[in-house]
Amino acid sequence: MFFGGGDPFGGGMPGGMPGGMGGRRRGPVDNSKFYKSLGVEKTASDKEIKTAYRKLAVKCHPDKPDGDAEKFKEITKAYEILSDPQKRSAYDEGGEDAVSGEGGGGDPSDIFSQMFGGGGGGGRQQQRKRKTKDVQHTLNITLEQLYNGVTKKIAINRDVIDKHRGVKTCQECEGRGVKVKVVRMGPMIQQMQSGCDACGGEGKSFRTKKEREILEVFVEKGAPDGHKIVCAGKADEHPDADPGDVVFTIRQKDHDVLKRKGADLFVKKDITLLEALTGFTLQVDHLDGRKLLVKSKPGEVVCPMLTDPLSEEGEAGFECFENSDSPENDVARAETSDVAVCKDAASKKDFTAFVINNGTATFKKCSREEVLAAKKSRPGATLYVLKDPNADAHLRYCKAVKGEGMPMHKNPFVGGNMFIILNVVFPDNLDDAAVKALKKALPKPERELTYKEDDEDVEIHFLTEMDPVASFKDGVPSTGHDAAYGEDDEGHAHGPGGQRVQCNQQ
Repeated sequence: MFFGGGDPFGGGMPGGMPGGMGGRRRGPVDNSKFYKSLGVEKTASDKEIKTAYRKLAVKCHPDKPDGDAEKFKEITKAYEILSDPQKRSAYDEGGEDAVSGEGGGGDPSDIFSQMFGGGGGGGRQQQRKRKTKDVQHTLNITLEQLYNGVTKKIAINRDVIDKHRGVKTCQECEGRGVKVKVVRMGPMIQQMQSGCDACGGEGKSFRTKKEREILEVFVEKGAPDGHKIVCAGKADEHPDADPGDVVFTIRQKDHDVLKRKGADLFVKKDITLLEALTGFTLQVDHLDGRKLLVKSKPGEVVCPMLTDPLSEEGEAGFECFENSDSPENDVARAETSDVAVCKDAASKKDFTAFVINNGTATFKKCSREEVLAAKKSRPGATLYVLKDPNADAHLRYCKAVKGEGMPMHKNPFVGGNMFIILNVVFPDNLDDAAVKALKKALPKPERELTYKEDDEDVEIHFLTEMDPVASFKDGVPSTGHDAAYGEDDEGHAHGPGGQRVQCNQQ
């Protein structure tokens, strides 16, 4: 007979009575180590455990200069156990032995990345699902519509999965998309893999159908030319991919009167010489239907514009300083003395200046002020410095109506400006009475003539209009056959050295 409920082999019954005869007494269970590692009480909530681990992980991470790799592994193992309700319950009941093999088996950086938004490592990160091809469309929008904003209804046709039939796994290839055939070639056996004909290599059996859908595309006020509007998930459907996007690209139509440049509007208007001198009032039809009366300031004289604000910026201008050099900040050198080539290279490479001396060009890259400060005299050298971009700003000034341009994109309550490009139309001629009246009304010229028309050595010339481009071409010597062999009045050609050569006609 045995007492104490023990088994005859002395193993003790599971959960045997304490103090029973023949039973094995278990020692005290240590279930506080992991809590101490994180510095929390046993009654700590999940949030408190997570917060404690986060603070310690930042402090002890091995990537830190003062990090502790062993301590980091210890707190990571503790967090893996205590952050899981089932593992924590087992640990509280039986200590570390009850969860042996549960914690610390993975990469500690996995938990750290998950805690701080970096995503899991070690193959745990879920691969991003692919998308079907995006569909591109061009949306032609008028300037009026870009000013006021507009909603366009666009009809699209796309392939969608037939929901009635659904998506089924291919029975022929069991969803693999390929078939494997065993081919015996004499004593050898070879496996041949080919695409499944039943599903077309998709691994799934499904049917698509064309579906027409109306998309409402909202064009915001002030949207720039080339702006893209994305309708997410409206491209073709596929069972193994998310639908792509339909992307609309705005193309701005030209306006008959107003021209757009960024958030500014430009309008060209003709005024007479009288209006330029005495004032004017113009009317402008705005893009939202408002009618604007634009007036000049009283007593203001309008001068003809010297530049066209709508023209593209030309090549960068350079100031020339002969017999000068700036010996500092050299960054490049070229064996050339061609000024045009050097200007083009400086503009493309953002060089500030260059010096040409003895067939060599030396380029500099620093501020304009630094180049001029280091400028020194050097006979035979020529210094070219990029012009101050603000030096000619006064030549670009143009009359404007403040705030009447395009609405700012994403901030439509703020507008650009409307510039009025004024073209002063001069009269073709004036009669004697008008000339006398103008001479009486307008200020007299400040210059004084010292020449007299009846002096013997004075010649009188009247101006005429000519084309300077045509005049330049007429003044360039020809490089053709006639220049090398000029003909005399009798049609004979003169060869080199003045020798007369007779040209025979056939």
